[in-house]
Amino acid sequence: MPDDLAETLSAHYRDWFSALTRAGTGPLESLLAEEWRYTNYDGLLRGKEEYLAWVSGFSDPVSFVGPYDVEVRRYGDIAVVFGGYQVLHEPDPKPLELRFTGVWIRRAERWQCLLHHNSEVTA
Repeated sequence: MPDDLAETLSAHYRDWFSALTRAGTGPLESLLAEEWRYTNYDGLLRGKEEYLAWVSGFSDPVSFVGPYDVEVRRYGDIAVVFGGYQVLHEPDPKPLELRFTGVWIRRAERWQCLLHHNSEVTA
């Protein structure tokens, strides 16, 4: 797995997280595949439309640290990404520590996320 793929997908996650801290959904429309599915740490499942509507409705300030500890395993035009990030929802002073797995597909010379799952680190 070339290091440039790990950097490319880490940059996509940074763009994703950055979009969540502003009004609108920014690059998410193109980063997420049409058939994208998201399972978050509380077990809720969202498709692309539901997710974009959900994140565009964020009203409290949110910030992200990460991604970090990123590992990428490539299988042709599919890549599986593992890593971690923190989310801080104001006014809660304690960051939410999450580990994630994402599945990405290369289509038309660009990488799009097919699936994303995160779990809260409780230990």
